Amino acid sequence: VDRLDFIAIPPSPRDVFAQQHGEVQRTAVRIVDYKTGKAPDFKYPPATNERIASENMWQLKIYALLLREMIANGKNNSKSGNLKNISAQDLRLLRLMYLTSNDGEARYLDFDLGETEEERDDNLQQVHRELVEVWEGIISLVDSQDARKFVHCDRKFCFCHKIRCKFEHGSLYQQF
Repeated sequence: VDRLDFIAIPPSPRDVFAQQHGEVQRTAVRIVDYKTGKAPDFKYPPATNERIASENMWQLKIYALLLREMIANGKNNSKSGNLKNISAQDLRLLRLMYLTSNDGEARYLDFDLGETEEERDDNLQQVHRELVEVWEGIISLVDSQDARKFVHCDRKFCFCHKIRCKFEHGSLYQQF
């Protein structure tokens, strides 16, 4: 996490209290992560663009899940002190800030975990389920002790893409 921003959120039509008592200003925390690579080029059909955005946002969703768990377990005493005034309910917005793009300009990609606490919890529980699935896959591969079962995952940031090319001819992997 590169930065945490406190953002003012205007009242929602769902917020009955705000409708009855005038405008109530709520705040949310936006988790910001800077990326040195180029911003995605959303030139594809909407379904493909949505998949690209979701894949790019996965790492930030993990950060949000971890921050929520840290806060819920009372581990919000960071050295910088920037977590002590945050509640788990405040974690809502995610922003990937790309420092360059095809046209040379910085671009950002935003994601809202959900307007309600229930929506945010559902989103983060899905991320938790995906992490458990990845971890169980790793354990299964290690338990199998069969190097032939190791294949690339579909997450471009995963370390497996860096080590895969290091398998050399004649190595344990090649002997199978």
